[in-house]
Amino acid sequence: MSQPLRRATLIACSATAVLGLAACGPDNANPSATAAAPTASAGAASSTTPAPGPAASTAGLPNGNKLNAMLLPATAMPPKFKLDPNGSQSTGDDVIPPASPSAVPTDKACDMLNGTGWVNSAGIIAASFAKNNYADEAQNMFAQELDAYRGNDAQTVMANLKKTLTACHTYTVTQDGQNYYATVTLQSLPGVGDEALQAVITSPEWTGGSTLVAARVGKVVVATYDNNQSNTGIAGVALTKTLVKNAASAH
Repeated sequence: MSQPLRRATLIACSATAVLGLAACGPDNANPSATAAAPTASAGAASSTTPAPGPAASTAGLPNGNKLNAMLLPATAMPPKFKLDPNGSQSTGDDVIPPASPSAVPTDKACDMLNGTGWVNSAGIIAASFAKNNYADEAQNMFAQELDAYRGNDAQTVMANLKKTLTACHTYTVTQDGQNYYATVTLQSLPGVGDEALQAVITSPEWTGGSTLVAARVGKVVVATYDNNQSNTGIAGVALTKTLVKNAASAH
């Protein structure tokens, strides 16, 4: 029996919901996949509550327009990749009001790993952001997002993402009425920004896989999602390193 071809994921729920630019619902992460209960070891994420939010000051933080200028252009993308206009969003000159951190239940956090807005599984709202994604006709996708956070929120985001990816080491994805067991392989990326991590999501029942990268540059978190139907999307790591350099040079 041939392996099922995974569907490209859609734009997942993002901080845009705060500005009324996008609806935030359980189906945004992947229209055909919802995560079932993870293994027992995943309980750590559901019991992890983010630290109280810091002061609301946005002094020195780049706004959405500046973050958008740091995103990689179409010329940096693989051949045949085209910009998805529906996936291009930013806060522009606006600032998202501060909000109390909200821990994401483990099952929902694992499910969010199947979408481009996976950084939101950290449960922290950014002050400003910019994002877009590119895809080809084979449904391969590279999504990039830059989020600027108040106070020490960026460090908290990285810590929470690591906890989530560790808790979701194995989890179940239900697609078209069938269950698929996915595995998350997590590792650090030394020398990329102030701190960085990489997670590869695969399943013996899938074709291809996804590579997620998060890197912190000061108070900015770079998050990318590379979904590939023939390999694990590892090419996205190199693109992310370039994106991190863009963010660092703008400081």
